[in-house]
Amino acid sequence: MRPDVYFHVGAGRAASRWLQEQVFPRFRGVRYIPRTRFRQSAGIIAMGGDLPVLVSRQLGYREFTPSVSWFARAAPTARPILVLRRHDGWLRSVYLREIKELRYVPFESFIDFERDAGVRPQASALFRERIRVLEEHFEHRPLVLFFDRLAANPQGFVRAIADYVGASYDETEIAFRPVNRSYGDRQYRFLREVGRRGPFTRRQRSEHSARRWLRVRSRRLAWHLGVGLGRVAPERFLNPEPLLTDEQLERARAFYEADWEACLQYAREHNPSSRIAG
Repeated sequence: MRPDVYFHVGAGRAASRWLQEQVFPRFRGVRYIPRTRFRQSAGIIAMGGDLPVLVSRQLGYREFTPSVSWFARAAPTARPILVLRRHDGWLRSVYLREIKELRYVPFESFIDFERDAGVRPQASALFRERIRVLEEHFEHRPLVLFFDRLAANPQGFVRAIADYVGASYDETEIAFRPVNRSYGDRQYRFLREVGRRGPFTRRQRSEHSARRWLRVRSRRLAWHLGVGLGRVAPERFLNPEPLLTDEQLERARAFYEADWEACLQYAREHNPSSRIAG
């Protein structure tokens, strides 16, 4: 007997790691397949079983459609779960991650709202398109949830997902705190200076695995050193310019306002209950 399948399509900077490491492994009454076994999930589902299956995978914008298409061939009746974060807060978090990983560029070069010539294309933050891709590939509409509701009421957010997939859990076993804690402002400003001056390159799509391992480990060592030094670096060595301005974030919010409203409207119309939608 083929089990019911639920597919959490995680987005970076939208509590994906917290759900994958702190929440889903504590669910009872479902079989959880973690992100590290995503490529084995098709075979596990094909084996069948009595328990529903919950698969979780964090997908960047480049891999979103190919990975969804691959998984849909194995489980076309899966019920997708998508967690979205409002564009200004999401882009801020993604941009700070770039600084943390020593890939600094000015925000205007990170995402260009005028000519679409930035490091990230404008389309990378079109969330309604991700919903469309899920609709196109699966028989069931996606459950669309929102990061701000998680931030306001994490216990209620977890309860809504558990009810949706038919799981039980012990709330005392879940650590209701962020997995990725943000650094302080001065640490980010120090890492910005390191990234501005360092010979750090972006990943190449065809990069050999050994070269990628060396690149990731060397960058990780550099940013850990940078975090420590950023705590004690004299203020005179740090550029006083803000990492992001309110004007930049407001422009990001305005640019994607229609897309965000479309996602909210989709949840209002298609989520199975107002309690889950809210």
